[in-house]
Order: sequence, then structure tokens, then C-alpha cells
Amino acid sequence: MNENLVIEHRYVLDEILVDDDKKAAFLLGFLLRKLTHMEYKELKETPFLTKIYEMNLSHDKIRSLYPVMINEIRKYDAIFKELEEEASISLLKSDKNWNITDDETSFYFTLGYTLGSAPNYHRNVVDKEITK
Repeated sequence: MNENLVIEHRYVLDEILVDDDKKAAFLLGFLLRKLTHMEYKELKETPFLTKIYEMNLSHDKIRSLYPVMINEIRKYDAIFKELEEEASISLLKSDKNWNITDDETSFYFTLGYTLGSAPNYHRNVVDKEITK
């Protein structure tokens, strides 16, 4: 990721989630957290989250969820350039090499979602992003 996305615990992506399938699931969860923050700030609810409740995520579901998430983010006139680029690259690299189970996909996605709001994960800037 570009240094524009500052992650104090960068080792999570660089040393622990070294496989692209794990990174892709994690980064999509991270991106979902950004989307739900925007939804809540604007609507005082998180309607997109209901689309994935009780969903056992698979590679196919992750792939189909990504463009829908990007579309929703654009509805808020926002972009997370570096995060979206790294998620896209991880999805592309893992396309023919998805080696994690649906349970693991859901797990890494959830990790990304929960860490997406951690105070040590923040942006320094440029993209149109709603904070807090």
C-alpha cells in the first residue's frame, strides 16, 4: 500500500497475511468498515451491512461483493484510492489461487472489518473520505 494509508501494524499485511486470498478478504472487510462509517454518518444506520449478515463468504461472494461496495462508496462521493487499489490487486492475484475455505474467508473479512476502525489505522489524506 502507498504510504498515504498509514498502518502502524503494517506487519499484519506484510508478514501475517502474506497470501493474496487472505489479503483480499481482509482488505474488503476493511473497505466495508469505511463504507459503514460513511453510511452511519449520513443515514444514522448501516443498510449495506444487512447485505452480508449471516453470509458465509466464499471467493465468488467476495468477488461479487466488491463492485457493489465500490458503487455504494461512490454514492457518498468518496474514494479510498490506495485501499481500493491494493484490494483489487489482491483479488486479481488470488483469482486462480483461492486456497482458503469459506469459513476462513469470512474470518479474514471480519478481521479487516474490525481493524478498519482501529485508531492506529488512519489516512494521511488526499482521497475524499469521511472520517469518524
